[in-house]
Amino acid sequence: MDIATTGSISDRTRRDRPQARALVIDDDPFIRLLARDHLEKLGLHVREAPDGAAGLAAIAELAPDLILLDVMMPDMDGFEVCRRARQLPEGALCPIVVLTALEDVDAVNQAYEAGATDFISKPINWVLLQHRLRFLLKAASLLQSVAKSDAQMAHAQQLSAVGSWEWRLDTGRVVWSEEMYHLCGGRAAVPVPGYQAFLPLVHPDDRQRVALAVRAALADREPYDLEHRLLSPDGCERIVHSKADILFGASGLAVAMSGTMQDITQRRQAEQRIAYLANFDALTGLPNRHLLNDRLTQGLALAARNGQALSLMCLDLDGFKYVNDSYGHAMGDRLLQAVARRLQAVVRASDTVARLGGDEFVLVLPGLAGVRDVRGMAQKLVDAFAEPFLLGQHVLRVSASVGIGVAPADGGDSEALLKNADVAMYAAKEAGRNGYRFYAQEMSQRVEQRVELEHALREAVERHQFELYYQPKVDLRGGRIMGVEALVRWHRPGYGMVSPDSFIPLAEETRLIVPIGEWVLRTACAQASAWHAMGFEHLSMAVNLSAHQFAGQHVARLLLKVLADAGLAANQLELELTESVLMSDSDAMLAALRDIKALGVLLTLDDFGTGYSSLAYLRRFPIDVLKIDRSFVRNVTTDADDASLARTIVLMAQSLKMKTVAEGVETAGQLQFLAGLGCDAVQGYYFSAPLAAPQLTALLHAPGALPAVPGELRRERTLLLLDDEPNVLSALTRLLRRDGYHILQTTCAHAAFELLATHDVQVIVSDQRMPTMAGTAFLQQVKQLYPDTIRIILSGYTELSAVIDAINQGAVYRFLTKPWDDQLLRAQVREAFDMHRLMHGGGRGAVPVAGPG
Repeated sequence: MDIATTGSISDRTRRDRPQARALVIDDDPFIRLLARDHLEKLGLHVREAPDGAAGLAAIAELAPDLILLDVMMPDMDGFEVCRRARQLPEGALCPIVVLTALEDVDAVNQAYEAGATDFISKPINWVLLQHRLRFLLKAASLLQSVAKSDAQMAHAQQLSAVGSWEWRLDTGRVVWSEEMYHLCGGRAAVPVPGYQAFLPLVHPDDRQRVALAVRAALADREPYDLEHRLLSPDGCERIVHSKADILFGASGLAVAMSGTMQDITQRRQAEQRIAYLANFDALTGLPNRHLLNDRLTQGLALAARNGQALSLMCLDLDGFKYVNDSYGHAMGDRLLQAVARRLQAVVRASDTVARLGGDEFVLVLPGLAGVRDVRGMAQKLVDAFAEPFLLGQHVLRVSASVGIGVAPADGGDSEALLKNADVAMYAAKEAGRNGYRFYAQEMSQRVEQRVELEHALREAVERHQFELYYQPKVDLRGGRIMGVEALVRWHRPGYGMVSPDSFIPLAEETRLIVPIGEWVLRTACAQASAWHAMGFEHLSMAVNLSAHQFAGQHVARLLLKVLADAGLAANQLELELTESVLMSDSDAMLAALRDIKALGVLLTLDDFGTGYSSLAYLRRFPIDVLKIDRSFVRNVTTDADDASLARTIVLMAQSLKMKTVAEGVETAGQLQFLAGLGCDAVQGYYFSAPLAAPQLTALLHAPGALPAVPGELRRERTLLLLDDEPNVLSALTRLLRRDGYHILQTTCAHAAFELLATHDVQVIVSDQRMPTMAGTAFLQQVKQLYPDTIRIILSGYTELSAVIDAINQGAVYRFLTKPWDDQLLRAQVREAFDMHRLMHGGGRGAVPVAGPG
């Protein structure tokens, strides 16, 4: 091994020079001169050294191809120089010819023992020497080639982890390569190579198989080829590939067995890993789609053969995206692993739990007896998520939506059954999540309709089938249209107008909202600029933006270009954002909104109060306007909670120096109530439905067409009478009108709320027994909405418990019975007005407040 290595170094040194070199080491200058003359005739480059020390230095420096060495020299004889030369890398394989006058056998033996290649006696026959030197140079070249080949072979065996061996059957001698020793644990583990030393190293489970292969090869003279395991002394296990062949002599008899042994441990591990990844999910260890299809196909075939049903359940996590977005993908992966373990704990040993990817899992459940058992298993899966997942310091809660397909009714092959169970899973999500749904035919119809709608929506983007409508925003202080909101509409050919509720969620899901949103932005800004050119310079344009638009493009850069193209001032554009947009990625969103605000564009928070409303993020984000959602406005005059929320939003906005806009205003009562709260602007069908640009242009030119906004409320003694019997109302009105009251009357509680919102009512007289709402319940609501009113119950029924409760809670001031005494009733009403004046002054004023009575 060492000789081969040094030989390769020497060979490399010689390869770099054009002419072979000879070194003559002799203390006789005349001999050196003669030697130079004859060696140069051979084409050699000659170097001389007068003594042993100089000769060794020259060998190390020149790496000669040939050395002529005198034996008898002072200080160091030629034998010693030869021994030392062989220890140098440059002299290990170099031919050394000893020149000596000695002819005794001992001197010759001493020369060879020192490492001499040949010797020649003095006086020297130079012609003979030339022939011998030519032969030595050729032999040395061949020897170096062999050494180089051996070194390359050893290196190749080391790189490929292949050991080689030969077993001489005639002598019993065994030779192993260095790599063979390495594979078997080193020379210390196998001091004497051979079959008897090798066999104990074979893994016990493979030992008999290897022994039989060797015996068969010896007996039948046939080669063998097999894989087995080796155990090294340190306990390390290797997988090796062994091959052996028989060598035959001239007589035809077997004389030797030779073979190789290669370490294929890493290859087998890689193959096993590849095979594993081909069938199992790397994250959870569950079967993947490939193995699932195989097991599902086998399960369907077995179920069909036995006349049984097979159930397939698709399970998707609810809220997994929130975990990923909030805690990072690493935590999401840990959650998926925990979910996999929990699912495996729920099912039977015969069931299969697979992961398709993302947060979707599939369960193959053979042998469930009937619908009841299937429902029970589905409920067990849903219930498995009732307990939170404890991952380190985090407590994570997710639920699951499960879709169920049962073969053969819901699909006779794996593809159809999987597809239909997946459809049922999405139906479970649409039904509110955290539950399960069985597949039904109409579900597929809905999916087909969705696919068809998506295709049509893509065509609509390509063919520009959209149109913008504009809904006015009315300033409650000036009474004029202060701005408009751009609303996209889709005229689908052959279908007419498609509801935004149908296609906007689909556009969000497919990210088509990005090109649609950019078109809306460009079109709306161009239209705003056109209206400004007509003289309506005060008109602002509001456009809704989606979270996908922030994710898919640089919004501030887009706005800068769109505003420049339209010639629109930045402060005339409002961007309406939902709370979910702000929460999608708060840090990135904050940076994006600051870039937008730097342009001068206004920001409106749409649908405020319906999501994750938080004063903290209202202070953090640069919002200019809060938009009160229509769900609160709808019942603001009849529901104390909605009224209180609306009032809170207005007060919050005022404290943060923001404006408020209420959407969905449809009645005068809603308008009056919001105006009383101090809301800045409103929009809704009370003023105008969304209009196409030409119709809105006409409305701008005719401001008198809009209903008037509320002015100062009337300050007079106003009495509201509520009774579901018209003749009772007529009698009460005739009786009480003589006292000079402004009397409002209605037979419906809903209409009474509207009257209260539009008038300054001080006293209310209400019947108790009414079909839609009891008088006490009505007055309880009035107490929350208008606590300053004086409230009287007038009833022909003595429902004492309800009335007493209402009186104790402050909802009722007086209780009078039917039929009433005219003078007593008039006196009680006068007393109620006097009480109101003493408590609250001349009237309620313009601000109806919601709060505790």
